[in-house]
Parts: sequence; structure tokens; C-alpha cells
Amino acid sequence: QIMVTKPPIDELTEIAGNKYVLCCALTKRAKQLNQMQANDEISTDVKTISFAAEELYEGKIKLVRE
Repeated sequence: QIMVTKPPIDELTEIAGNKYVLCCALTKRAKQLNQMQANDEISTDVKTISFAAEELYEGKIKLVRE
């Protein structure tokens, strides 16, 4: 069975620099999105981790290195 990932993990990894940074960034954003859903600020049928990945891929959010 072929698994299609959108957006592509390899391209997201290039944006983030490495998979660890990618994982941390998407997890942090997904937690924010979960909180926004709990407060009825957003409504989506897409899983928040996928939503965060799409935002990063489309340039709607940026990674900030601290």
C-alpha cells in the first residue's frame, strides 16, 4: 500500500532544517491549534498536526530559532 503524505515530509524537513526541529515546531503549533479549537476560535475537520504541516508548507507560519 502506498502512503501519500501532503505536504511531503522531505520538503518540510528542508524548510525546518532537520526532522527534530520539524517535529518540535509542528507539535508546538498543533498544541496552539488544539487550544484555539477548545476556545472556538477555529473549526476544522483536519487533524491539527496536519493543519500545522500545511501552514508551514504554504508559508503561513515561519520557524523562529531562539
